[in-house]
Amino acid sequence: MKYYYKSKLVRAMLGAFALYGATATQTVMAAEKTTSQLTTPKTFDDEFIVTEIDVNGLQRMELGTFFNMLPLQVGEKLDSSRVPIIIRTIYASNSFEDIRMFRDGGKLYIDLKERPTISEITIEGNSDIKTEQILDAMQKSGFAKGEIFDPSAIKSIKLGMEEQYFAHGKYSIKIEDKVITQSRNRVHIKFIVSEGEPAKIQKISIVGNSIFPDEELLNQFELSTGEWYSFFSSEDQYSREKLSGDLETLRSYYLDRGYLKYENTSTQVSISPDRKGIYLTINIDEGEKFKVNDIVFSGDLILTKEQLSSVMPLSKGDTYSAAAISFAEEQIKRSLGFYGYAFAKVVTVPNVIEGENKVDLTLFVDPGKKVYVNRINFAGNETTNDEVLRREVRLMEGSALSNEAVDRSKVRLQRLSYLEEVNVETPKVEDKEDRVDINYQVKERSAGTIQGGVGYSESWGTSLNANVSHSNFLGSGKRIQFGINKNKYSESYRADYWDPYFTLDGISAGVSLEYSITDYNELRYSSGLLDTASLSFNLGYPINEVSRLNFGIGYQDSKLKASRITQAVQVIDFFNDNGQDIRVDPTFDYDLYRLSAAWTRNTLNRGIFPDRGTSQTFSTNFTAPGSDLEFYKLDYSINHYLPIAPGWTFLSKFRASWGKGYGDTESLPFFENFSAGGSGTMRGFESNTIGPRAVDLENYEAIPPISPDGTQSSVPWILPSELSTAVISRRTAGGNARVLGTLELIFPVPFAEDNNSLRTSLFVDVGNLWDTQFDINRYGYLPASELDKIPDYSEPGTYRVSAGFSLQWLSPMGPLTISLSKPIRKEELDETESFSFNVGKTF
Repeated sequence: MKYYYKSKLVRAMLGAFALYGATATQTVMAAEKTTSQLTTPKTFDDEFIVTEIDVNGLQRMELGTFFNMLPLQVGEKLDSSRVPIIIRTIYASNSFEDIRMFRDGGKLYIDLKERPTISEITIEGNSDIKTEQILDAMQKSGFAKGEIFDPSAIKSIKLGMEEQYFAHGKYSIKIEDKVITQSRNRVHIKFIVSEGEPAKIQKISIVGNSIFPDEELLNQFELSTGEWYSFFSSEDQYSREKLSGDLETLRSYYLDRGYLKYENTSTQVSISPDRKGIYLTINIDEGEKFKVNDIVFSGDLILTKEQLSSVMPLSKGDTYSAAAISFAEEQIKRSLGFYGYAFAKVVTVPNVIEGENKVDLTLFVDPGKKVYVNRINFAGNETTNDEVLRREVRLMEGSALSNEAVDRSKVRLQRLSYLEEVNVETPKVEDKEDRVDINYQVKERSAGTIQGGVGYSESWGTSLNANVSHSNFLGSGKRIQFGINKNKYSESYRADYWDPYFTLDGISAGVSLEYSITDYNELRYSSGLLDTASLSFNLGYPINEVSRLNFGIGYQDSKLKASRITQAVQVIDFFNDNGQDIRVDPTFDYDLYRLSAAWTRNTLNRGIFPDRGTSQTFSTNFTAPGSDLEFYKLDYSINHYLPIAPGWTFLSKFRASWGKGYGDTESLPFFENFSAGGSGTMRGFESNTIGPRAVDLENYEAIPPISPDGTQSSVPWILPSELSTAVISRRTAGGNARVLGTLELIFPVPFAEDNNSLRTSLFVDVGNLWDTQFDINRYGYLPASELDKIPDYSEPGTYRVSAGFSLQWLSPMGPLTISLSKPIRKEELDETESFSFNVGKTF
């Protein structure tokens, strides 16, 4: 048996042969007939034995593949009755657009022309439907790059695209197709889409309702005839999916209110002649309201009837509610899932008592088999070690499956700052009905950064920082950080190390080393240059799944250098309280032994950009007895995220801070005071400009610190003269009490797929900073005209309010925050800023 290809020259010579009486002219004319035309000289009526088959024109298909498909072999008899069968069989492969057969004695020639391959599919002009969605739909129909091109498929593809647009309310859609021939028997298919304007809903009519008015029912719909803001919401644009959702919402509205036999009898969608208007008519049958006559639990209950009844919101005599029944079913399945019955089924069968408008409810409980965990698998963690993720999972291989534990583990994984997204599946193990695998699919975010941060505000100008940090060092979940920060008022160098699982049972440990220089003059604080070096150690202890205690101990070596000529009373009083004459020695060295304790409770669903849950922290930071300065500081904060719609979240924040001296330290040192103003506290106000200001006295006489008899003077350091004047400085003195609050509406970004890396919000900030130890009588020696210039900074009622817009983005350069804000309520000396941004600072 011999199969081989013939060259074009050989095929051209076929015309020279007389095929059993057929002339050369007849043969050539037959070869020039239209596509798929078979050359069938009369001699094909004569039966003959095929001695050889010659195939020409194959490019993609292998010769062996073709002969496996060909219903003919050398040595078989062939006559004209078999030829159509051969043709149809070859065409059935969808690989050829032209097939020709010739005969030369016992030799059969088959000339083929393969259909071209689709090299590329492009779509232009589409905006409402993504190109990927259209290409996916084409691929499911077998029309895709690399596939064989069938011209007849173009029409059905265009019809399919139009159907997609019709579902989005675009009825004036026009689609043009172009087939561009390329080399090597390839084609480029181009679709040019003209979407047109969407059809607007002109009217929605509900027919058959008498119990609830049209307005009440239509308020439940996502679709509407539109309002002034419909340009943004698109609620007046028809969508088949939205209509289906609205019909289901309408059905639920009636079933939840006792109308058990409600029915949507028909729905008509009419299009205006110009294809720009949509008219919806919904016909309904409301039925009668039903009451619950009895509730019965049956099946393999597992749970006690008391437990089952406790999760059923309905009781005898209540109005029937489908929502209440669905809630009970879910709660029963959830309870069974806690005990390992992960695939429990609960079905409620309503038995209507005809003529009484009453219904008996029977809840059939099928717990199924108790399910156990076979394997726990992780995918997508290219950097993070499996053990780092596994320690957050609250299940073990071989243990009973708990749906609640699966969900809890997912939330714990989502709180890791180096994971952007977590999904989980629990597929059954093949041939083992009581075994499932738990598969966690994670998406990592960049955990390591080497960045230079740039910040700007109207008050402080540009600030720079350089940080090398990694919150998942070597995939271990440990955090390291080295940072250098420098701006107009401070310079700091810091190194941190933190291990969240210092022990296997979740005790965390960390150490921090920091050196900083702070210029309080530039910071608008009272006065002074503070040079500090500190070392601290921290331990964390988990109380339960959502709460933990943290403890810290540290040592701080500090040097405060004030100006000898300072006129700020708060600074002079501080030196006075510590027995030092600022005019003689303006430098104060002190050592602090710091202790801290904190309680945190965290139910947030993510570590970065959460959209549901609550976080609370109560902390105390104090110096140990025997330190050069003895004081304590308390702080409580709570952030609560409440989702109100997909992508929309309401955030409420509250923070209260308090500090005071104890022992030999009469009051909280001015440089330990709290501050307010700026992006971290009150947006719309310059940093550190809210609250008490330094009080400067001019034209005063100073009393020496030592009396003539050599004893310590007990009189005030400052003795006013008749010409003394009080000046309220632009420098803040800070305060020992602070209350801050925020109401924020987080909404989806139109051009972003999700809120995991980009967030926008509208906010209102409210807060105040005051000094409970401020005593206006301290300045009672001043003339009345000067005393009136000094505000009472112990007054907590002088609150501030601001509002604005915020954008937060986890950019490739690092976290970026932009705020546009405007003060609504402020005090006379407050300084404001309308715009601020920061890159490279954690938010």
